[in-house]
Amino acid sequence: MKTSRIVLYAVLGLAATAMVLPFLWTLYASFVSSDLNVNQWNWDLSAYSFDNYAYIFTESRILTWYKNSLLVTLSITAANLMFNTMAGYALARLALPGKKILFLTTLGLMMIPVQILFIPIFVMMAKLGWVNTYAALIVPFIVNPFGVFLMRQFYVDFPKELEEAAKMDGLRPLAIFFRIALPLSKPGLIAQAIFIFVWNWNSFPFPSILATTEDMFTLPVGIYQITNTAFTSSVTKSMAGVVAMTIPTLAFFIAFQKHFTANVAQSGIKG
Repeated sequence: MKTSRIVLYAVLGLAATAMVLPFLWTLYASFVSSDLNVNQWNWDLSAYSFDNYAYIFTESRILTWYKNSLLVTLSITAANLMFNTMAGYALARLALPGKKILFLTTLGLMMIPVQILFIPIFVMMAKLGWVNTYAALIVPFIVNPFGVFLMRQFYVDFPKELEEAAKMDGLRPLAIFFRIALPLSKPGLIAQAIFIFVWNWNSFPFPSILATTEDMFTLPVGIYQITNTAFTSSVTKSMAGVVAMTIPTLAFFIAFQKHFTANVAQSGIKG
């Protein structure tokens, strides 16, 4: 084996270790009974228990927060898959006036720091009377510039032969999208769904200002509140909450990761 390859594998191994260690520490800390022992390995098994998980699931409203997070995240993901995909297809395949300007605007929106949007979105939701409602947690986020860009890039390489055949059959652009392009967009849709789902499932800043009552908390906000208040400050309980919050995202990714790098041309044209 060449020295360069050994060095490459060593660097990749160190990078992988650096990324995995925080997750392993989180899992370890979630089983430690006392915060005093969290930074040292203890061979005494009595130092570990499920007490932190019991606390999270019995002393908090985590099931309500799970419901809120699932409803909000799945609604946002579904809306993004539809609107981002339609916008991306239009930017890539349709002869729209000002299409280049719209595309550049989409790129510009991707560069805006999310912190700039806190006050405008909160003010709009407050004026609409939507604070502490599902509408406030969903409506402002039903379109994502990155999702539009992702699908636009996906449809740029969409086989023209399929569209030409559909036009010869008399299909209009909207019918071509729903009957031809969308069914063959599985790789792009899954890639987009993974990004949108993970971003919104783990989102903390916006839910923390748009939901201020306990019954409307999402998981990140709820877990922060029960483990980092004036009455309770526990690293181990926080880690148990983080592990509980991470399970759905891992399951979602594992379920769809095999489609993540698929190519639309392979499914659209054969031979």
